[in-house]
Amino acid sequence: MTKDELRRELLERRRAMTAGQRSEAADAIALHLLAAPIVSRAARVACYLSMPSEPGTEPLIAGLIARGSEVVVPLSLADGTLDWVVYDPEAPTVSTALGIPEPEGERLGASALESCALVIVPALAVDHAGQRLGRGAGYYDRAVAGVAAPLCAVVFAHELLAEVPHEPHDVPVQMAVTPQGLFRVP
Repeated sequence: MTKDELRRELLERRRAMTAGQRSEAADAIALHLLAAPIVSRAARVACYLSMPSEPGTEPLIAGLIARGSEVVVPLSLADGTLDWVVYDPEAPTVSTALGIPEPEGERLGASALESCALVIVPALAVDHAGQRLGRGAGYYDRAVAGVAAPLCAVVFAHELLAEVPHEPHDVPVQMAVTPQGLFRVP
């Protein structure tokens, strides 16, 4: 199966999920990650603001902020790269053309990831070797190339697959979290 075929299949399955299923998944994902030692010790974590069809990150971000961790979230730039801003739940957000919420705030630049203990990335699927299937624009592969912090993909349980098609430029993750638990790549 090609990347595009797999993306279509996974996106269709996400659209079929109910709001209740997504909400339960978001809560479980937050509990698993917040219990992980790497997260409990983190002063700064990079995370994304989830779109409605994605596994939700709102409970996770709220939990990180409640325990005193600083959360930086991405802003997509016209040149296909990401910038980062410290997340403030009170700051107004704007939805991009893709429906991605982005908050206002001081731009930190790509170097913001250097001070993160963990970088949480979106994915449509992750395989047992850590290969991540994104939406195809390459924003995250470019942003996390060379980042020292571990990368953790957030997916629904059915999106943790035996194998995901990948290319040499795709950056693998070291962890994946689903509502069923946190999985480390060997």
